[in-house]
Amino acid sequence: MKTRYLIVALSAAGLLISGCAMADNYGSKSGDNMQKKSMSKMMPPFGNSGDVSYAQNLWNKLEMAGFNSKASKLYVGSPPHGKVREVLEGKIDGNLIVLKRNYGGMGVSVNSVSANRSKYLKSITVMAKRPGYDPADKDWFWVKYAPNGKILKNPKGMKLAGKVAKGMPVGCISCHSSAPGGDFLFIQDKEISPKATLIGSLGM
Repeated sequence: MKTRYLIVALSAAGLLISGCAMADNYGSKSGDNMQKKSMSKMMPPFGNSGDVSYAQNLWNKLEMAGFNSKASKLYVGSPPHGKVREVLEGKIDGNLIVLKRNYGGMGVSVNSVSANRSKYLKSITVMAKRPGYDPADKDWFWVKYAPNGKILKNPKGMKLAGKVAKGMPVGCISCHSSAPGGDFLFIQDKEISPKATLIGSLGM
C-alpha cells in the first residue's frame, strides 16, 4: 500500500516539474516574441543605422559608376522636387537605380542651371531596387542626399534613407505609388517626364 502511494506521489511530482519547465519555456518564448514585436515597433521605417550605412555605401557606388558626374536632359518640374531637374537611370549590382538631381534657388531656370549646375543643385534623390527589402512597395530603397553626398534629414531630424515616409499620406512612397504602371516610376511615362539618361551598368 505504501509502495503504491509512493509511486503516485513520485508521478505527481514528475508532472509538476515537467509542467513548470514547459511553463518557463513558454514564458521565455512568449517574452522573446513580445520583445521582438516591441523592438519592431520602436524601429523607424527609415533613418536607422542599417539604412544609413546602406545609403552611404550606395553613394560611393554612384560615384564610381559615374552617376554623379554625367549630365542629363534638364526639364521643368514641380514640388516636392526641384523646379528644374534631371534624371539618370542605370544599374548597380544588377539592380535598377534612378537618380534625380533637384535644382532651385533665385533665378533658377533650365538655361541658368545649364550654365552653372553646381550653383543651383539643392539635393539628389535616389530610388534603388533592393531585392527583398520592401516587397509591399516594389523593393525600393529611398534616399535624399545633399550635393556632397551627406544624407539629408526631415524636420524631425530623421535621416531620409530607407522606407522613407512608409505608411504616411505624403512622402516618397505615397507619391510614387500613384505612378502609372504600378512600378513607382513616373519617368517611364513619357507623357509626364522625359526619358532618363542611361548610365552604364556597374557590377560590384
